[in-house]
Amino acid sequence: MRLITLTANKPSFKSVNFNRTGLTLIIGKHLSARKADLKKTYNGVGKSLIVALINYCLGSDRKQVFDDHLPGWAFTLTFEHAGKLHQITRPTGANKLIFDGTEIGLPKYVEQLQDLDLFAIPEGGIKFLTVRSLLAFFLRPKNSSYVRYDQPQQKWTEYQSVLCQSFLLGLDYYRAVQKHEQKKRLDEQLELANRYKKDKELKEFYLGEKNAEVELLELGLEIQRLEEDLTAFRVAENYAERQQRADELHDRLTELANQAVIYKNLRADLELALDIKPDVSPEQVIEMYREASITLPTLVVKRLEDVQEFYRRLQENRSARLRKEIADTEERLAEIADKSARARKDLDSELQFLNAHRALDEYAANNAHLSELRAREQRIKDYLQLLSQYTEEAQKIRAKMAQATVEANDYLRSIPPHLEMLMDKFREYSRELYGSVPAGLTVKNNDGENQCRYDIVAHIQNDAADGINQGKIFCYDFLLLTLRQRHDMDFLFHDNRLYADMDKHQRYSLFRLADRVSREMDLQYIATINEDVIDSVRDVAGADFQRLFVDPIVLELTDAPGGAGKLLGIQIDMNYDDD
Repeated sequence: MRLITLTANKPSFKSVNFNRTGLTLIIGKHLSARKADLKKTYNGVGKSLIVALINYCLGSDRKQVFDDHLPGWAFTLTFEHAGKLHQITRPTGANKLIFDGTEIGLPKYVEQLQDLDLFAIPEGGIKFLTVRSLLAFFLRPKNSSYVRYDQPQQKWTEYQSVLCQSFLLGLDYYRAVQKHEQKKRLDEQLELANRYKKDKELKEFYLGEKNAEVELLELGLEIQRLEEDLTAFRVAENYAERQQRADELHDRLTELANQAVIYKNLRADLELALDIKPDVSPEQVIEMYREASITLPTLVVKRLEDVQEFYRRLQENRSARLRKEIADTEERLAEIADKSARARKDLDSELQFLNAHRALDEYAANNAHLSELRAREQRIKDYLQLLSQYTEEAQKIRAKMAQATVEANDYLRSIPPHLEMLMDKFREYSRELYGSVPAGLTVKNNDGENQCRYDIVAHIQNDAADGINQGKIFCYDFLLLTLRQRHDMDFLFHDNRLYADMDKHQRYSLFRLADRVSREMDLQYIATINEDVIDSVRDVAGADFQRLFVDPIVLELTDAPGGAGKLLGIQIDMNYDDD
């Protein structure tokens, strides 16, 4: 794919005509007199917007910011592939676009891009290995794309990064896919196990607080006992009525027992009263006075005898009355004993019935408890089965991963010329920028339990510094472009943010290298760049300045009043780089 032109349906738009080979420079320029902070004036003229629009025309998702700020606009990208021109016109605020004269939807358009064989993606496709993902190494679309050389899309996982890199570096990317799928299956097994770990009852088995096999045996015995009990269960429809009658009989027996105690105590009192006799008789009174040498008058003696007779008759009447009351009490006790015997017999009958039968609610409660035990038993069985399955399946997966690791080691040992070529080419580009500073690109087997098959490491000494890190990104991207491994991309596009922190010597060396190699290989190196970056290399470029930094300029974007010098030709503030 070679970029030809980028145009729009509005006359104010500054069309971009890309040089067919070598360098193409789009300059951000300041029209007024020099200021201390030129960077502020360069921003917003539309340099990075060109990248966003090319990405938009090459099938990125619909951008709401374009819909909101650029209604009625349509952008057209013309590119060449395999000797044929193609044209894509994509309007804002619409789900349809026009590709080679035919109106189609975005998904269909991306499919047709795939069918152009810009990348040698295998038939049937591989998840995450798409035209859109691979394109990001040749058109880093956002600010975040310039943080890591191996992640032009910040949202990528490590696996996606390794997959796309191994594809473009000419490595066996199927091995990356294989490890990813194996680790994914292993993670699924772990996730299944984690679900059971969240079960409050089963958690104690994971923690070793209980033995699942012993618990299962005990549950089995309890379930068997309940099942047998329920099989022999005889439900009485009037169980509640019989239970109530038994309770009433029990209460009646208690009442009768209390009455019997009362009457027995009454009988004892009556018998005691019957035994009471007068303490002193008249004869004893007379004898007492005689012994005292006192003679009682005849009248007094007579009266004592009358009193004695009165008390005798009174005593006889009292004894008769007490004996009658004792007889009545005995009769009452006999009645109570008879009633108690009948009540006890009835209660025994009711209790025998209740022991032989059970209530329906008791049956339902026992049945519910049995269901709970069975459910717990099934969870433990599932746990044991899962544990066995997980252990066996995990061992199989880990065995396959271990075998794949061995095979990957053998594979990497079998391709030393290719790995040496990657190392030498990266070092060649790095030396152009940094001379003898140690640098290299290594590919090693990742034997960890993760989804990444390869550790692909590009390194330039001190690359933690911003300027050197940006140089590493350039060397890596330029390597992918010039390797020509499984792609037919003829351009590499970098935004000004790549050069902002570089030393002027590296800036000059970068463009000199890009110009020479791209011309030799008939490729395009396209850059948006600020005027101050160009001015910074004027003294070090010497005679090369005109050829490298003036002749390749195809468009100058300026801070002219009202936005007339900007890419859109109008003043619009919008954030199109939102991740």
